[in-house]
Amino acid sequence: MTDANGQRQGLYEATILVRAAAARSDYEGTIAAVRQTYESEGASFIELDKWEERKLTYPIGGETSALYLNAYFTAPSGAIDRIERRAKLGETIIRQLVIARPGKEMEQIKAQRAKTAAAALAAAQAQAQAGDAREG
Repeated sequence: MTDANGQRQGLYEATILVRAAAARSDYEGTIAAVRQTYESEGASFIELDKWEERKLTYPIGGETSALYLNAYFTAPSGAIDRIERRAKLGETIIRQLVIARPGKEMEQIKAQRAKTAAAALAAAQAQAQAGDAREG
């Protein structure tokens, strides 16, 4: 895949851990800082979703908990190393894992997510009906 300038683009998935306290006090500012870290190197987000806040197994840079973000984005092939460097120098991102995802793999991920969401909805509806039946 190439961009408008003819530069080769890759498709990536990232799990990004950000400082929990910063995210709690200024969520929008934290997301803006994450976007800036990536987009300044030419990345373009397809999705950037809040996952959940979790306690860390071991402290990272003095942090004992982090807000996890899940992202899918495109970026020029050489940008990942620069994004990693920016994240290490910045104050917002405490750890990240970036994985290359070919287009076909991305479609499979989206299909699996839709299937999981449909199954969760069906289970919730069945549970609600079972609760109504017990009350009635």
